[in-house]
Amino acid sequence: MIKTEYLQVDAQQPEVRVIELAAQYIKDGELVAFPTETVYGLGADAFQPAAVEKIFQAKGRPPEQALLVHISHREQVFRLVAEVPTIALKLMDRFWPGPLSIILPALPTVPAIVRGGQAGVGLRMPAHPVALALIEMTGPLAAPSANLYGRPSPTSAQHVRQDLDGKIAAVLDAGNTGAGLESTLIDLMTPRGRILRQGGIKVEEIEELLGQTLAVAGTEARPGYKTGLQVVLSDDQADFERRREDMLVRGTQLGVVLVDGCPKPGETASYQLFDLRLNGSGMSLYAILRAAAQQGVETLLFAPLDPDQAGAALMDRLRRAAAPAAE
Repeated sequence: MIKTEYLQVDAQQPEVRVIELAAQYIKDGELVAFPTETVYGLGADAFQPAAVEKIFQAKGRPPEQALLVHISHREQVFRLVAEVPTIALKLMDRFWPGPLSIILPALPTVPAIVRGGQAGVGLRMPAHPVALALIEMTGPLAAPSANLYGRPSPTSAQHVRQDLDGKIAAVLDAGNTGAGLESTLIDLMTPRGRILRQGGIKVEEIEELLGQTLAVAGTEARPGYKTGLQVVLSDDQADFERRREDMLVRGTQLGVVLVDGCPKPGETASYQLFDLRLNGSGMSLYAILRAAAQQGVETLLFAPLDPDQAGAALMDRLRRAAAPAAE
């Protein structure tokens, strides 16, 4: 076990001395958690296989799973990939920096441990000043989310502390991230492309830009998050009220998530209340899952959502939250 250093940094104008300290850890082959516009990532030098191996050890992540590589400017793409098709350039021009990850054919110099043994490598340019400043000093970073494998992604340095304290060298603490949905992941190893994960960029936006329909990989079989909570999604308002009253009668340690709603007077007396704002101004889904578990909630009941209003990415994460966790 090591002592993890927590480095406070300004989210908009990161102090050079703080970034230099974090960058030195990376150059020395250590792991540093850093904020992006989606969630906190866990970074290692993408060209140091031994450092990348530490990511899998710290997270408890299966070694066959590929890692995204975060970059800070377009020129770094050509250190990592063998070919950049026109479709990829269009996506980069429109959505980078931003929450879109693109899988392209990897150069042989990209370590196999980063690629998960695959022929491609996933690239992302985060839209966060701290992340970009760090990568400018270190070069490309292999970086999944900074959480234990199977846990909700972290949207604050405190979430990283909960999962990885004593396992990594440092955390760049720039406060909370955005809405907390990971990047959209598109695989361009085939001519037409395929969405492997829905996220911060809507599939419809990508399709409109490219002028074509994209295949979207199914996510139904994914296990739930390891939170210890039972998550229940309501079908409609009547179903929500029935389930809430039934759980209260049975003495369940209940948490209720309102979606863009206001509690009624006295509503919080019998259970914990959480606020999920679809515009990103309230707690993110991942923050709610972690907070509810910390507060001893047994069952987390969500008020009904309009799937069109919530969006496909959030609905995907909600269905995952309600699924049984992996053993």
